[in-house]
Amino acid sequence: MEQIRGNGEHVLIVDDDGLLRQLACEMLKTLGYSVASVASGEEAVSYVGQNHAHLVLLDMQMPPGINGRETYERMLAFRPGQRAIVVSGFADSVEISRIMQLGASQLVKKPYTLKELGLAVKTALLG
Repeated sequence: MEQIRGNGEHVLIVDDDGLLRQLACEMLKTLGYSVASVASGEEAVSYVGQNHAHLVLLDMQMPPGINGRETYERMLAFRPGQRAIVVSGFADSVEISRIMQLGASQLVKKPYTLKELGLAVKTALLG
């Protein structure tokens, strides 16, 4: 587990499901990351506009608001190079492809394990 531990890097978790948001927060805190979370794409854009996040974990589907791709596009408009990974239980290949083209480094499929999430976060931060 040592190879996936963080060094206090700040990670923003964006997910409309409160239980999954809480679970991701606990997992990343356990691995040594500083964590914040929001429930919508709109909240995420506002958060990143006011705070620095080393990495954003983006859920793809967050009804009724903007989805993960739209959220990331809006973030990149004022924070070019913002690192992000996609966390999704759905495989909308068009939207996933678009967000990867924008610069998201990888896709983590729900449900995920502590090791899978930790490896994805560590890889994205090093990348």
